[in-house]
Amino acid sequence: MIAWPATLPQRALRDGYQSGFGDGRARTETDSGIAKMRRRFSAAPRPLTFSMHMNAGQLAIFKTFVTTDTAGGVKPFTFPAQDEPGTWIVQFGRDMPRWVPRGIDWVVSFDLVILP
Repeated sequence: MIAWPATLPQRALRDGYQSGFGDGRARTETDSGIAKMRRRFSAAPRPLTFSMHMNAGQLAIFKTFVTTDTAGGVKPFTFPAQDEPGTWIVQFGRDMPRWVPRGIDWVVSFDLVILP
């Protein structure tokens, strides 16, 4: 299994950090009354959106990690858990990573899905 590089930040910035539950429910509207709900999946991926502060060297390592190690963002990898102990198995989400300059460094933002 591919691992998040130890030379990259291990913690997300608190600003903009979002996580939640994966939605494994099936909802069926009825003619009247409340909708019916049932479990659609036994486990659902959880969304995770955040940013990390990186210097130029770390950004270069990150770009190589995305393009080469994860085959352009396709392969799953282990990532340090952010709000619990241990590690998660994750994949890049719908949007690919993006970065903006901040001073002499970079803020890299990306979406992950935490796999069940």
